[in-house]
Amino acid sequence: MVRLSRPSLRKCRRFFAAIDGRSWIPAAVCAVGRWTATTEKMSRSGRASSWGDHAQLLSNTLTPTRESRINVNPFTVRLALHGDLDFFVRRGVRGRTIERTLSEKTSVKDAIEACGVPHPEVDLILVNGQPVDFQYCIASVAEIEVYPAAGPSTQFKNKRLQVATASKFVADGHLGGLVRDLRLLGFDVAYDPQAEDRRLLLVMERETRALLTRDRRLLMHAIVTTGYCPRSQNADEQTVEVIRRFDMLGSIAPFTRCLRCNAPLQKVTKAEIIERLEPLTKIYYEQFRHCTGCGQIYWAGSHFAKLQKRLKQIRASCS
Repeated sequence: MVRLSRPSLRKCRRFFAAIDGRSWIPAAVCAVGRWTATTEKMSRSGRASSWGDHAQLLSNTLTPTRESRINVNPFTVRLALHGDLDFFVRRGVRGRTIERTLSEKTSVKDAIEACGVPHPEVDLILVNGQPVDFQYCIASVAEIEVYPAAGPSTQFKNKRLQVATASKFVADGHLGGLVRDLRLLGFDVAYDPQAEDRRLLLVMERETRALLTRDRRLLMHAIVTTGYCPRSQNADEQTVEVIRRFDMLGSIAPFTRCLRCNAPLQKVTKAEIIERLEPLTKIYYEQFRHCTGCGQIYWAGSHFAKLQKRLKQIRASCS
């Protein structure tokens, strides 16, 4: 059996073994400023069949700069999370400045995500009072202020890190109620309750969609540029959150999108679809729409008044 020298043992404690010969790189700063590690590349094929596979899928979430490998004397950074960003940290430290001791240079993005805050939730970063981007490298004592997308609208407008609006979304399988509400309001939301993380990321990137998920690790994935984590577990409250975050109030167009498949609805005459209608529907209703995707037929039935009332409440909450 091969015996490892002490330097090798120290290295083993510091790094995970590279998989299939790929080189290893530092990946994220832990709570005490030490490095964990991951492989440089991620396999985009196959399915995440276990927790370990899922971790490998998300392993390239954090991508430190080359400078982050350089050892420096230990130093302390203090992070102040503004707005509702303390939603992502444990209750015991909410509302308080978070201190981290680092022993190596690291990007400000890594330092923030090590606290639990996904980068798509961060719209403005100030280091010692000056705005920086996610690649900014920290090498000495620093005061870091982190603002959400709903932060101060007049401060450093040209240094914002997130888009203010979005028109297309992809949602994970736990947000079915939110998806139905958004489609009811006319918004384009791709959704498959059985989709795995890899599939969500593929659709997001290929179709340029904003990612909606309560899985903060998924939201931290390196390829995610625009996304949001609903704070509430209530579908109506989640809908209000998303509308506010992406400034969508003026784009609401109720009853224009299929609740089943997300395709646009189109007006049709009664004569065109009369053979598909129930006897009483033929008698009492005259106006119809059908889905251009799955062919589902819609009309203002007995539930229409309830839907209108619900939409009115959502609009009022967004104002």
